[in-house]
Amino acid sequence: MAPFNILDMKQQKALAIMAAGLGSRFGSLKQLHYVTSNNYSIMDFSIYDAINAGFNTIVFIIRKEILRDFKIRYENKFDDAIAIHFVIQDVNDISPSHKSRLQRKKPWGTGHALLTLQNTIENNFALINADDFYGKDAFKIMHDALFDSETINDNFFIGYPLKNTLSNNGSVSRGECIIDKDGFLVEIHERVEIQMQDNGIIDYTISDEVKGTLLPDTIVSMNFWGFTPKVFDVATIQFDGFLKKLSENDTSEFYITTIVDHTIKNGLMHCKMLSTTSQWYGITYKSDIDEVSNKIADFVNQDIYPKVLW
Repeated sequence: MAPFNILDMKQQKALAIMAAGLGSRFGSLKQLHYVTSNNYSIMDFSIYDAINAGFNTIVFIIRKEILRDFKIRYENKFDDAIAIHFVIQDVNDISPSHKSRLQRKKPWGTGHALLTLQNTIENNFALINADDFYGKDAFKIMHDALFDSETINDNFFIGYPLKNTLSNNGSVSRGECIIDKDGFLVEIHERVEIQMQDNGIIDYTISDEVKGTLLPDTIVSMNFWGFTPKVFDVATIQFDGFLKKLSENDTSEFYITTIVDHTIKNGLMHCKMLSTTSQWYGITYKSDIDEVSNKIADFVNQDIYPKVLW
């Protein structure tokens, strides 16, 4: 879909936001859920931080069913210095050979969301979740790493200690990161149903009857990535292979972590962790809202954010 504001692609510094999720655990469209009295969502604070860090293009990855909601909220929100794009993540946007075999309603996952960007983004770009609060410092660090002439061919992610990313209200999914002594990612594995137990052990589900455990200081990815456009070529091949392996009723998801892990292990690219002083906050369940809202209210009261973002 064409942008509402046009920038020279050579000047494009894009932040892409994955906002197509169904919010099944939340129960409604949490991407736009207000967390302040001024009717701002978590995503609004990410956009504000990104623009102030130097990003000049915002790309919303959404479902066609919520396109109108996003247009109403963001179509005329920013001045001409900021380009806005809406791209659709459609479960049927796969090759005819796969479409005839696979009937599916559930989204294909974050890796598929990444692939929706390949006709819109031409330069290095950042990619985040819509419902995670990453903080000012994280956006500045990522922007500077992506567009510095010495690191412009590198890929990055913001790493957080697992203990700071759990919900008190249920299980979560995270990318477990294995980092070498120089800060480069060696392996990354998608872990699901992570939860702190009453005995203080953090476990996750491997299969119906098997649990794994994670240490509190394990570095995890919260899907704050910085990529070069080369990632699209790798992701395209990986997605095709993923679809070929699926049975008709398989509900498996194609994750960004799968793409990154493959590229690292096959020497196709490297990915360096960026450390941040920012605290992560997120909403998985409706019962998470009060904590996040109270924290953002504190930031506003401390003048870290203005009461009116735009």
